[in-house]
Amino acid sequence: MYKHKAYIIKNRTNLHAGSGDTNYGIVDKEVQRDTISTAPVIHASSLKGALRYHFESLQASSNASAQDGEAKPFTVEAVFGSEEKQQQGMVRFSDARLLFLPLRSDKKPFYHVTSLACLEQFVAFLQTMNIAVDLPLPDSHPESYVVGAEGPVVVENVVCAGRDVPVDAIKKLFGIEHLAIFNDEDFNEALTSLPVIARNSLEDGKSVNLWYEEVVPRESLFYTVLSYYDNFNEQGADRRGKVDKTYYTKAFRRFEEQLLTDLVQIGANESIGYGVCTFSSLGGEA
Repeated sequence: MYKHKAYIIKNRTNLHAGSGDTNYGIVDKEVQRDTISTAPVIHASSLKGALRYHFESLQASSNASAQDGEAKPFTVEAVFGSEEKQQQGMVRFSDARLLFLPLRSDKKPFYHVTSLACLEQFVAFLQTMNIAVDLPLPDSHPESYVVGAEGPVVVENVVCAGRDVPVDAIKKLFGIEHLAIFNDEDFNEALTSLPVIARNSLEDGKSVNLWYEEVVPRESLFYTVLSYYDNFNEQGADRRGKVDKTYYTKAFRRFEEQLLTDLVQIGANESIGYGVCTFSSLGGEA
């Protein structure tokens, strides 16, 4: 049996979780995308790998420290598993899906942009995982709009009217100040037109390899669900009969406390500051 917890991931710097693909045009290195919606995504394997690397690095720097007579290293094995011991980790990871994309505006530095369909998919996915979120959604509207602004506002290349709609719950839940809700066509166009950055390799001051890399811009918001093992009977034993409820419970608590505190690097190009992310909790299984 697994219980589920939802988290918001905000990338504080540009992020490139690479797909390994090229479009055989301008972009040499593309980001990972959802197979159906083609929206940017962080695949579960990439997310797990980034978090494992982060916690293994913490473990390496704190091996000498112990708490309550137990060494900290057990947290990594318990959460992520161990190939050497052929042990499965207690946490299952899911894809991190894009929910808000920051886009430039002529009135504000940027608006956090989403679509009604994207918000509906977010709520439906959490309901599937039995996670309750109090999030009243705005009514459907055929045109793209910004919330609360007077007069037309240009967000990227989309002319948006201002609408006074009740979205305080959305702003509060995600920590958003300026919100735009695009129609499906405009939002899909925005998702396929991510920033592309030129990268260069130099040898003796000369360019030897110029390439172009797609990034998810800083201040984007993703959501993901982590499912943690909770298959214990009243005596605290799991299905294999091993008494380890305290072991797992303490490991997950340490993991989550650190996750919600640290800056975590996800994706490529750590050396140039890409992929610095923060995690916040949306709540657990109802």
